[in-house]
Amino acid sequence: MRCSRSDFLTAIKGWRDSTCAVHLHTDEISGAFVVTFRTASNDGVLEFSAHPLLQPLRVDLSNANEFEFVLPEHEIEGTDSALVKQVADEIALARVGGKLVFSMTRLVDPFAGRLVNIPCNPRPKTDAATAEPPVEPEDR
Repeated sequence: MRCSRSDFLTAIKGWRDSTCAVHLHTDEISGAFVVTFRTASNDGVLEFSAHPLLQPLRVDLSNANEFEFVLPEHEIEGTDSALVKQVADEIALARVGGKLVFSMTRLVDPFAGRLVNIPCNPRPKTDAATAEPPVEPEDR
């Protein structure tokens, strides 16, 4: 479903705090990141966060001129819409001059959030943290 920039930004704001897979399709970067969507400015800058120690990921879509959503309940005919909404991911796309530069998939799987919310200080699974380090003999 194609839409205007303002419709895209308005709709995307409803995805705030959702776990998303963001894929950048540029000459510099072509990779996917699992992140949490935070904000979208009116000029088209989207901000995401991932691990608490990393800098926020900012994606500037101010030069994009084509926007589209792939909403499963509209794409899959003859299917119970409530079920599709529970299990199917939604996708937002942005293009510059017809070339795809950005895609964002809102992950509805309840386990997907665990990919983003990694604890800063994971606890050891053994008693290794409580063991004393070995004593090195002193050089004489």
